[in-house]
Amino acid sequence: MTFKNGKFRAVLVVAIVLLVFFSYLIALMRLQLVNGDYYKEQSTQKIYSTETITASRGGIYDCNGVSLVSNTTGYCIKFTRALMPKEQQNDIILSLIRLMEEHGASYYDRLPITKTEPFAYTTGDMNDAEVKKLFSTLKLKNNPQVGVTMEALVEKYELENYTPAEQRLIAGVRYEMTLTTFSLSNPYEFAEDISVDLVATVKQLSDEYPGVDIDTKPLRSYVDPSIAPHLLGYVGKIWAEEYEALAAKGYKMNDTIGKAGIEAAMESELKGKDGTRVIERDSTGKVLNVTVLEEAQSGNNVVLTIDSSLQKVAQDSLKSCIETIVKRSGEPGRDGEDANAGAVVAINIHSGAVLASATYPTYTQDEFNSNYTALAADETKPLWNRALYGTYAPGSTFKMATGIAALEENAVGLTEKIRDTGIYTKYAPSYSPRCWVYSDYGRGHGLQDVVAALKNSCNYYFYEVADRLGIEALNRYCRKLGLGIKTGIEVGESAGILAGPDYRATIDEYWYPGDTLQAAIGQSDNLFTPLQLANYVATIVNGGTRYRTHLVQGVYDASTGVCIEEEQIVAEDSLEMKDENYHAIMQGMLECATTGTAAGVFGYSYAITAGAKTGTASVPSGTANGIFVAFAPYEDPQIAVCVVVEHGAHGNYVGSVARDIFDAYFAGVTVSDPITQENVLLP
Repeated sequence: MTFKNGKFRAVLVVAIVLLVFFSYLIALMRLQLVNGDYYKEQSTQKIYSTETITASRGGIYDCNGVSLVSNTTGYCIKFTRALMPKEQQNDIILSLIRLMEEHGASYYDRLPITKTEPFAYTTGDMNDAEVKKLFSTLKLKNNPQVGVTMEALVEKYELENYTPAEQRLIAGVRYEMTLTTFSLSNPYEFAEDISVDLVATVKQLSDEYPGVDIDTKPLRSYVDPSIAPHLLGYVGKIWAEEYEALAAKGYKMNDTIGKAGIEAAMESELKGKDGTRVIERDSTGKVLNVTVLEEAQSGNNVVLTIDSSLQKVAQDSLKSCIETIVKRSGEPGRDGEDANAGAVVAINIHSGAVLASATYPTYTQDEFNSNYTALAADETKPLWNRALYGTYAPGSTFKMATGIAALEENAVGLTEKIRDTGIYTKYAPSYSPRCWVYSDYGRGHGLQDVVAALKNSCNYYFYEVADRLGIEALNRYCRKLGLGIKTGIEVGESAGILAGPDYRATIDEYWYPGDTLQAAIGQSDNLFTPLQLANYVATIVNGGTRYRTHLVQGVYDASTGVCIEEEQIVAEDSLEMKDENYHAIMQGMLECATTGTAAGVFGYSYAITAGAKTGTASVPSGTANGIFVAFAPYEDPQIAVCVVVEHGAHGNYVGSVARDIFDAYFAGVTVSDPITQENVLLP
């Protein structure tokens, strides 16, 4: 019985094995023979996606056709949501970050938290736009500590299984993906302008990076990254909060758009028309075919009024001037040790075209792209365009406005002489302002008419004529000359402040008669941009026409070279001046340049006859600012310049920048000897 039972069990086991075998055999036959075609089609299923062919942006050129900004073709790394497993997303990102670090390559990460422990916000300003955007995205309130923000990032992006350092790295990319709305229909660009070696490595490791693709795209190339970065601006990806407004204009989420400067101001011209292509892939993500549905069309070229050679002279000279002021501050009778920043603007007197505009300290486009965080945190504010947004008391450079108003309103006669006794006593004892020459030398200028008062920068003269004139009449002329009014430049600017009762009313303060005296010499509440001051001088010396300032000379079709938009020369206002008054103001500026307070810059030996005015403006702390305005040539004015150096001590100290610009503009000279004339009276 035992034998029989054992034999039965063996037979049963064999029967079961055979049954299972035949079941598998039948199933296999069904797969291969009956449903083979179906499963073969499934295994080779194709994935189709419609993608954008990014159009090249138009180029940017200087007034002589020299290329300032062009395009190159570069490689970028993109993520495709349909092919990237969600559960592997963080691991893929971390691995790519490590690969980028090995190659010294950068990738998009603008999370405003430092990448190294102890973590901190990249700015101490909790009202900073990027920090507020982060809080809003994470739904955080009350300006949380950075630890709380990191915890929210870890929770949002499921980063619990990573080290704190890894969490920060991955969160930076995931946050960027959130802002750009990474989705099935919207690929994410992880990095751009990557090297050929990195391209090869990513392709070799493609099995480890499902959903990661290499693509090509046009990239912005700044021919000389140091030239006019504040004016040219930069491009960047569209943020989620920008997209709603831009989508109606045909933009896509991952598009690049001008963010500042000419890149932003001329966006509609520079941006081309994107094309469309269909990408055919197999189930593994391998590209099988590309079909172009619509070719991309390049944007238009923009030609600027800027002369790149003159721009470089302006930048180099401004830097050299500031360094020289600091270096010589230890010499007897000189100060300016704290000089550290400034701006210069050169403008065409007969059109308002900006020929050069420089700011110091500055940066290069390369530094902006690679080290933005450090630049933004720099206390010297290299990213700030002082030429267009910095506002400064004009000091004695304002006195031409006071002189014109007083002469035109008959508050003073053309040849009338006013005796400068050094101290203005009309409002004594409560207020007794002094002329600068009394403060420095213990005496007055003596008898002064308007020409002598401009030559010697006599405060006393302008106190008296302004007191006769009144602030309302003075400011009517100031507005005609463009002071306290935006000049109209395409890239944006500050309006500045014109001192007077109107401004005081906005801050709930009273205007006193003594305030008029200070306003008349460019102090009080007066604050203007270097661009405004350059245009103010241009308006005076061209006879009273105030032109809208501009940077664009023309727009040209990139394919045909045909001009489709010409330079717009617009007269915003005009000031009628009697010929004799105009010539008196011009004569005063001429004598200021040749024998007056600006003689240390030009003097009789200078080859170009110029007009000028120096200014020294008190500031709340530190050495006074140095301001200098000038035009040339005197006989037929073509160009006006304004130079401002913060804590530059005296207007005379900063005039070398204007002289260098005149040398370059009229004679092509690019190197200037330092000012050597000493013992010149300074306002």
